[in-house]
Amino acid sequence: MRGGIAREDVHYRIGPLTTYADAAELERKFRKADAGERIVYAIGPSLTPGVPAAALARNWHQQGLCHLSRQRDPGGAGWQYFIEKRPNAAASANAVSQSCSIAGRPEEQLLAVLARVAGPLPSLDLLAERARLPHRQAADYRLRLLVEGGFIKIRRVGVNRFVEILRTGDSL
Repeated sequence: MRGGIAREDVHYRIGPLTTYADAAELERKFRKADAGERIVYAIGPSLTPGVPAAALARNWHQQGLCHLSRQRDPGGAGWQYFIEKRPNAAASANAVSQSCSIAGRPEEQLLAVLARVAGPLPSLDLLAERARLPHRQAADYRLRLLVEGGFIKIRRVGVNRFVEILRTGDSL
């Protein structure tokens, strides 16, 4: 043998991996879901802490907006992990589109970060970090909610984007 590992002696295998829903898509589906509707957010043997979709599901569960459940995957890949929207959560989850308060919501944190921005708009990664959002897609989604709610306006000047704060009220 000339160095390295004797390959016939090495035995390892990579087990099945868990597949997660895209966090922005999951949030959109949850907002539109009716009370009692179940949404699959992961399929696999186990959940990994810190994954955006799983973190959203746990956050909604802690807020009392949904039940979390799982059942054996018929395809044999482990488990299907579900979010089941609670009946009293329908109004809470759809609140952004119905002019609700942003107090205590991620949009409020992002708006505060944007109010401190001097110069061009930072990257979505930096906005997510400063607003304590789980990932860049969440920052992009919340930024679009603020634009749709009339809180901010984004204008392009050359390759840069600048934010103009239109209002700082409590509701979208």
